[in-house]
Amino acid sequence: MGYKFFWFALLSFFLLKENAIASDKVPYIVYLGEPPRLAGSNKALQYAMVAKSHIELVGSILGTLKAAENAIFYSYTQHINGFAATIDEETANRISKLPGVVSVFPSRNYKLHTTRSWQFLGLESDGNVNSNSLWSKAGYGKDTIIGNLDSG
Repeated sequence: MGYKFFWFALLSFFLLKENAIASDKVPYIVYLGEPPRLAGSNKALQYAMVAKSHIELVGSILGTLKAAENAIFYSYTQHINGFAATIDEETANRISKLPGVVSVFPSRNYKLHTTRSWQFLGLESDGNVNSNSLWSKAGYGKDTIIGNLDSG
């Protein structure tokens, strides 16, 4: 009876320890700048090559390509060069010191404030533009770049 309890307690300790270690991992975004300009017209192959370079980069820190494949859950390959990976803070710090890495930061979730931007910003009221509105004062957006956040 005593040995069974000992082995159960020892196994439980290691399982709990493993879960505690895994819980230290959070999503990070790693930005590598502009995507490389690759020769050829096969865009799918080019994107795959960029994604492979992400796996190789993380694999150089984690020790295996398989560990890197498990950590990376998204590769940004078209307009920017980077990836999202579930890693711990120490790994993120090590990646941030690699040549070519622009920034590494934890991914954050933001709560959507509105789906009615025009009213929220006070640009229109019931479809009408008030002469005092920001729309009027800003020349209806002339020479202005407006960002769009897609919430999915």
